[in-house]
Amino acid sequence: MSDIMEIHDIRLVGEADWVAAAEFCRLCRLDLEAVVELADLGLVSPRGGAPEEWQLPAAALPRLTMASRLMRDLGVNVSGAVLAVELLEAQRELERQIARLEQLAHR
Repeated sequence: MSDIMEIHDIRLVGEADWVAAAEFCRLCRLDLEAVVELADLGLVSPRGGAPEEWQLPAAALPRLTMASRLMRDLGVNVSGAVLAVELLEAQRELERQIARLEQLAHR
């Protein structure tokens, strides 16, 4: 019996790195058209000419993943996904601020 060894090319990406839009589509299970719509609505800020050539900041991966899941799992449209992501991020930021204030109050 022979062992099959798979070799994967793995590269760690930092938040300051840029990733091809096609790779984002694969990771987030989105089609390029949806990424274009999300960019048009301001959820991500790509760089490059045509959408096929776009690069997106690696830091946008959580935002796109969240939007993708809202659209795919809950049937939310693109505009609704953008609104939901922005509201969820605002809520998280407010929760962080509350936690910091509570820490200061207990000193």
